[in-house]
Amino acid sequence: MVNRSSLTVSLFFLLGTILTGSSAQGQDAPADHFTRGKKLVEDNCVDCMGGTQKGEEEGIRELEMAIHDHYEKPVDAYKTLAGAYANMASYVQKDGEAASKAFWEKEYAVYRKLYELAPDDEEVLTEYARTLNDPGEQIAIDRKILGLNPKNAAARFSLGYALMQQDKIKDGTNEIKQAVTLESDPESVRNYVQRAIEALDRRGCPLTNAVVYNAQVLKAEAAASQGPGNPQPMALFKKQFVGALDQHVCVGPASRQQTR
Repeated sequence: MVNRSSLTVSLFFLLGTILTGSSAQGQDAPADHFTRGKKLVEDNCVDCMGGTQKGEEEGIRELEMAIHDHYEKPVDAYKTLAGAYANMASYVQKDGEAASKAFWEKEYAVYRKLYELAPDDEEVLTEYARTLNDPGEQIAIDRKILGLNPKNAAARFSLGYALMQQDKIKDGTNEIKQAVTLESDPESVRNYVQRAIEALDRRGCPLTNAVVYNAQVLKAEAAASQGPGNPQPMALFKKQFVGALDQHVCVGPASRQQTR
């Protein structure tokens, strides 16, 4: 025979437990959402062992709740959210270019927001600069970054590249020389070299022996990146390439533009 009194007490106890748990979940502080979201995003990156798209999406939801509920450190939340959107852009590549582009645009929107919140944060400025298409705006932001950190190689290259787009070849190559000298990451050096060569070619000022330098930087990158890594070929190449830029004389339309 069922003891109605005991059953009623048990049901009330169970109901109270459910409601308490539900209430606790509903009252999560913004910091709790941020902590969970940050861990989910970091644990589910594209290259993370065991990482999943679903986990990344859950992390994004937690971060969005933290921001919606006015988390006390919004810059941290937005930075983490931007990284999550970048991860999602890679996850959805299988769904086509449009799917990835949608998440890149979300990432760029976050950095535009971050620029409003933290206009003197070097990391924010560096990423915000990637969202700009106008060379004049790019130059202004790059110079602001370099005012905070003169050794920021990425900003040096970005400034030089933007100056080249304005046909200021000499000024641009001077900045790119510094960027190549300062940069320690072999992949980034290779990227700077290849883009500088392409930019000079497009401005009608092709670099002599450009094909040779393209081949050499690839070999130097491979030597620095494979196995234990040998940095010497890259160090030697950087000196040679900077020397080539020193000796380079632009005789195309861009040189005439710069002398006006």
